[in-house]
Amino acid sequence: MHNVISRALWSLVLMISIFACNPKGTDAWDAFTACGGTNCVEEVLAVKDAFLENPEAILTRFNESDEQGTDHVVGWLYILRDSVLLNSNFASTEERFDLQQQIVEAAKPYQENAKFAEMAKFVVDEIGQLAIASELEDDVVEPASEPFSGTYEFELPNDGGSGELLVSQISADQFKFKLTVVGGKPAHNQGMMEGVANILGSTADFSTDEFGGTCKLSFNFAEAVEITTLEGDPATCGFGNGVKADGVYRRTSFDDPFLSAADAKKVKMLQGTWQSLDDPKSVVKIMDGKYIDVYDGKEVSSAICLYYAKCPEDCGPAGAGACLKITAQDDACYSLVSLTATNLELSQIGGTGNTNRYKKK
Repeated sequence: MHNVISRALWSLVLMISIFACNPKGTDAWDAFTACGGTNCVEEVLAVKDAFLENPEAILTRFNESDEQGTDHVVGWLYILRDSVLLNSNFASTEERFDLQQQIVEAAKPYQENAKFAEMAKFVVDEIGQLAIASELEDDVVEPASEPFSGTYEFELPNDGGSGELLVSQISADQFKFKLTVVGGKPAHNQGMMEGVANILGSTADFSTDEFGGTCKLSFNFAEAVEITTLEGDPATCGFGNGVKADGVYRRTSFDDPFLSAADAKKVKMLQGTWQSLDDPKSVVKIMDGKYIDVYDGKEVSSAICLYYAKCPEDCGPAGAGACLKITAQDDACYSLVSLTATNLELSQIGGTGNTNRYKKK
């Protein structure tokens, strides 16, 4: 009886020793090669995990399979490609793209290794050329077609509460805001919030931990702006008891509420239709935060128009003066050379240096 137990223990020790001496991932590769079919997705994923953890061990097994004249490496890449990386049912596009990059980055360092170069390059070529990134083009967020700057308000019936949102777009990616909310009767508790929100298409988000917890707001712009609290409560958002920012705020003005009185006056003077003095067919309309090009009576383009009291750095070699930034597929910035109630002169920054002259119609 004692000998039987001893032999069993010795066998167990021997098995553990063999497993410990094998390179990391050997068991995963053996399981895949034993599977021998196109449905071996679980085994393929196990090899993938082993490869990411210890590329050298799996590349060693790849070399051994190649020397034996088998096509196991090709089979592994085939299933990995069709059943995992290019399979939209396996994971999201972002997750599959991230996995593709992980595999390529794990193999790249071995392309210069004499022992593993051939197999490493094979993996990089076969996996790296998959056009997973092109799938992300379907998820491209379209830029907003309407300006964000302005004043927005909401008021609930029966004295149920009100709010005001002041927005100034400071770039194509951000706007600063001031939000004031008043709760319903009888308490009429209040709340105020200021900050810079990040723009993504026609939406924006803002997060703060200023009040002892996380408060996250979402801004969804269309003809109005709908504010939704994604995380937090009145306390963590810095509001009074029972006060929330949630609601649909209607635009009451396109004017930038953060401009100085002098700059606000300039923006008001800019509003209108301007006839080119250099080309009788060319007309520019500046109104409601838009810059509209009209030629020979036909609208050529329409883009968001941002006024800056001091031209931003991303406009290029600009001076300290005011400028207009036209945000479209290709942004353009114009120095405000001269502006009166009847005449306008603009010069494109980084352009030919010519001054475009207009007269208000």
